[in-house]
Amino acid sequence: MADKFIVDTDICIDFLKGQEFAISLLKDLLINENAYLSILTYYELLKGAFSKKQEKAVKDLVDGFEIINIDNDIVEIGAKFYRDYRKKGTTLPTVDCLIMATAKKYRMKILTRNVKHYPERNLLSEFSLSILKSRK
Repeated sequence: MADKFIVDTDICIDFLKGQEFAISLLKDLLINENAYLSILTYYELLKGAFSKKQEKAVKDLVDGFEIINIDNDIVEIGAKFYRDYRKKGTTLPTVDCLIMATAKKYRMKILTRNVKHYPERNLLSEFSLSILKSRK
């Protein structure tokens, strides 16, 4: 079975800005129907769309994805991620905890450049892990 991917906001923004790597990544994933978005990513994209043109571009992009809503399982897993990392001295953004929780629940890989926001390395895609390796 092919991996399923939850795409982070930064990759979507790169796509909307015409970044070649993001266009290539998302095209392949969308063709194979294994790319998903959290409802929170949709929210983040829409809140940054300050013109009708930008809003339409976001909606057109999002139409290609299956949107995953937040449920009680995701809330509970996300809260645990937050607490566990907070105890270790790392405060993670709520949205990122919930995206990690979504990836965990649905056995997905997170496609992001913001690897520092997602310390659960086993949930990162090969693309994201390669960013980590290149920073060492």
